[in-house]
Amino acid sequence: MDLRQSTKVIKEMNRLGMLVDLSHVGENSTRAAIRVSRAPVIFSHSSVYSLCAHKRNVPDDIIQSLKENGGIIMINFFPDFVKCAPNATLSDVAEHFHYVKRMIGADYVGIGGDFDGVNR
Repeated sequence: MDLRQSTKVIKEMNRLGMLVDLSHVGENSTRAAIRVSRAPVIFSHSSVYSLCAHKRNVPDDIIQSLKENGGIIMINFFPDFVKCAPNATLSDVAEHFHYVKRMIGADYVGIGGDFDGVNR
């Protein structure tokens, strides 16, 4: 799908009152979606790239744009996305919450466990 088609889809989702979920979307598409969306976007199950450099996690500039958009990042509990390792603790998860809270505020962070899609 090209940018023009994506823009049409996002505008239609906004018109219908649908959430634009960017958890499985690449960085360039994510930036474009946030620019186009007239409604807050969500990351339903993602974590912070600065704490774990996994391609599924959200970089700081995009987290910052959530505040301007009114969107939310819901922190994932999967160890590969939290600690970039096979195991993670609840403290590791909490670091992601605190990071977002310090960067843009508590109103923009939530719980996005992803327990149904992980194998550990």
